[in-house]
Amino acid sequence: MEEFATGFLRTAVHADDRGYAWVRRSGADRPAPLTPPSAPVRSAIRSLEPTNPFLALPEVVGDALLYRVPGPVAVAKLCVGSDPRLTPARVASAMASTGRGLRLLHTADPSLATSGPPGPARLAAWMRHGRGPRAATAFHTVVRRRLGTARWSHVEGWCESLASDLADGVFLHGAPSLGSVIAGSGPGSGCLLTGEDVARGPADFDFGWLLGEFTEWRMTLLRGTPGLVMDPRDYQAALGGLCQAYGAPADRVAAGRAAALRIFTHAHDFAAYMGWHSELLEYASSIAELIDEDGAQALPGSLSVL
Repeated sequence: MEEFATGFLRTAVHADDRGYAWVRRSGADRPAPLTPPSAPVRSAIRSLEPTNPFLALPEVVGDALLYRVPGPVAVAKLCVGSDPRLTPARVASAMASTGRGLRLLHTADPSLATSGPPGPARLAAWMRHGRGPRAATAFHTVVRRRLGTARWSHVEGWCESLASDLADGVFLHGAPSLGSVIAGSGPGSGCLLTGEDVARGPADFDFGWLLGEFTEWRMTLLRGTPGLVMDPRDYQAALGGLCQAYGAPADRVAAGRAAALRIFTHAHDFAAYMGWHSELLEYASSIAELIDEDGAQALPGSLSVL
């Protein structure tokens, strides 16, 4: 068994005769509990992939959500070095399936989701009150000073729009993450953990949210962050698989802003659920640049050259 945890989320990975079980529980400091998808949402998602499903839905087991998946490792593990289970071909295949899966999710009935994405909502609440566990308050002070009033207001406006402008939105995964893309043993055998964060919003939000993680990866690669030794070929395989399958975003501004919000939310989450790190100072400067350009540097074409 492998376990990893933050104050936000605890995960255990078990191997058994049925494959692998990923068991997720709320972390001690999570502001809201893990929420399983409703029966109508489960039915709608399953109907999108009647055979060979890639979108993995959880079972409720006590206080946990359990996902039956075909692999023991998430694509996010690329950031800490090579892993024989994450070959470029498997990574590209899993990310391509993710791109197609997100497009598929967006065709579901949007009325099944009644709120905006949870990440920006969590970020907006913290921006208003500035409180939280560990280093959340300290980071609030640092990043607010670095961003200034105008940028701060821009981000609050983006978050408010995602929370309130739902009428024209599509059904969203809500929080796709490289930590939720599980690589399988062969082409097409991976999966995307789905159902906890379903939302309604701009069609390219999910894609942009994932691009934010690639932007962070690129930042760490170019910075040479100790302990993060990803092979650039793995980075390119993952990014290429996603972008080729998803295609060009229809709304580049929405995708770019989603990427910027992902990085800001991740910085908050690290401070609140892991603790202080000196790189948060660098994140504050990077977030300011992303806000100034509506996240344009996170879009395809800007991320592909290392």
